Amino acid sequence: MQFKPVFYTGLTLAALALGLFTTRLEPARRVDAWSSDLWHVLAGKRFEPQHVAVALLDDKALAAEPDRPLVFWGPLYAKILARLREVGAVAVGMDIQPALSPVTWMDIIGADASRDFDRDFMLELAKGKVVLAASVSTESGEPSFSLPATDYLLALPRHEADLGLTNVPLDRDGVVRRFAPALYSEGEPRLSFAAALAKKGAPGISGAPGLAGLDDRAALQPRPIAYAGPPGTFAHVSFARLLAPDALSDPMVQALAGKLVILGIDIHGAHDRLASPYSLPLFGAPKEFMPGPEIHANIIEAMLTGRSLTNIGLGAAAGAWLPFLALCSLACSRLGPGRSALAALGLGLGAFGLGYGLFLAGRLLPLAGLDVGLVAVWAGANAVRLTRGEREKAHIRHAFGKYVSDAAITAILASGKPPAPGGSLATVTVLFSDIRDFTTLSEKLTAEEVVELLNVYFSRVCDIILAHGGMIDKFVGDAVMAVFGAPLADPKHARQALATALGMITASHDFETWMRERFPKLGDWRFRIGVGLHSGPAVVGNIGSRQRLDFTAIGDTVNTASRLEGVTKDMGCPIVASRMTVEMAGPGVATGREEMARVKGKSEPVPVLEILGLADT
Repeated sequence: MQFKPVFYTGLTLAALALGLFTTRLEPARRVDAWSSDLWHVLAGKRFEPQHVAVALLDDKALAAEPDRPLVFWGPLYAKILARLREVGAVAVGMDIQPALSPVTWMDIIGADASRDFDRDFMLELAKGKVVLAASVSTESGEPSFSLPATDYLLALPRHEADLGLTNVPLDRDGVVRRFAPALYSEGEPRLSFAAALAKKGAPGISGAPGLAGLDDRAALQPRPIAYAGPPGTFAHVSFARLLAPDALSDPMVQALAGKLVILGIDIHGAHDRLASPYSLPLFGAPKEFMPGPEIHANIIEAMLTGRSLTNIGLGAAAGAWLPFLALCSLACSRLGPGRSALAALGLGLGAFGLGYGLFLAGRLLPLAGLDVGLVAVWAGANAVRLTRGEREKAHIRHAFGKYVSDAAITAILASGKPPAPGGSLATVTVLFSDIRDFTTLSEKLTAEEVVELLNVYFSRVCDIILAHGGMIDKFVGDAVMAVFGAPLADPKHARQALATALGMITASHDFETWMRERFPKLGDWRFRIGVGLHSGPAVVGNIGSRQRLDFTAIGDTVNTASRLEGVTKDMGCPIVASRMTVEMAGPGVATGREEMARVKGKSEPVPVLEILGLADT
């Protein structure tokens, strides 16, 4: 297909518009989310956490206190908070929501116990370095808050201001890819757990560029989480280590100095593990879920270091897509459907690579719309190619259907190289044949009978020409011209032409019988034909004027073949061929007399031979 700048420019822009529209649809969002997840998996651990650590109540810690229900862990929480304060932790966030204090619980069951059971825990909370977890639900239409037990809430110096909402938005596929610094606004934003802890610990950490605007209503808008790495990127310190007698000399505990520490639960059956972008299963690997405290740790670390993932806007995305769509259009204009599909696939992979590079730089490039655009360019270009190709095939069938065999037309179409407009030089064999004494014959018949005779005769000889791969070039009165080796090249064109000439002689004998039966008034009239053949170069193509074009052959080879048909009369033999044709036909050509024929238009005589037969090879 020839390159048409206007068409392909329009196709590129239409594909771009389609891609921009598609990228807003939910299926496209899911594809873009999948691309983002794959970038996360490929990148692995992106940076080493500096400011946040995670301590978990895991199965090991739970096994050390097998007889203690979680509601009675207050004294142990107090000891852990004290150890963290002693080791130099900046602030602590408890991603554990103690909705019921043991005192309240014992009041409910009527137990007689000391009111000071959780005194140490509440004293630690009162020291002001702790953020407690809360959550909010809006399923009923009105916000419903789940808060810590009143005893603990009152122990906090700033009460509700020392709470953080642990809710994280789940995408439709259940993956945590985004967070909002504030989750609910009633007068002023209520900070998320991660934002509240980051804000509390910020004074003890130099610089916290990600905390700007926490109290603005814009903080309610979810934004992508800049994960530091897959599960385990933040080292998990077991509560068992923090509660051990030698905890302060434990290197893992000492490493918590100067950091914000998130306390959480990660025990079998606790269900506080969520799917993250790193949960994308590849090559049959099982999904790996991330503990909820570590998700909060990723958010806080990004806020404190200023790392972020920013969605590239549609305008910038369009600018990034356009070169890929333009290259796809160029490829489709010059390559076939298969190769252009591979080019489109390569461009899609290249765009994925560009997206990965931008991801490493903190930018998320949507690709689903671009993929749709590449498919649209390929489909549009090849639909036009197919339509044009069908038109070309129809034109070829119309132009050659009456003159060449169906097999030849099929071969021309299969070659993918239809005859080019204009003419081209080709080596061919040209055959001329006419009816002997046709003028006298026509005088014995009416005009209608002459036409009938010629139609029946030409039908028979044309079948022979087509059967041997020849092209019926034209009829001139009682003469027929055929070309072998065009429009489809045939290395056996000379041999096929000789076989055709011999077949025409045989057909003329059978035709004579038909003619005598059909026109008894002709008596014993003998029907004879002469055939002349010559091989050589000729110009073959569409020749004529704007009003009429014919696909024909012209040149000295054609003129010589025409003259040799007349030589048959002088030599008194039905078939005469030039030595050039006999030599090009190969072995097995039976010849008779040979003469040097002087033909009009040739300065030198032409060696010609009588053709008697052709051996099968």
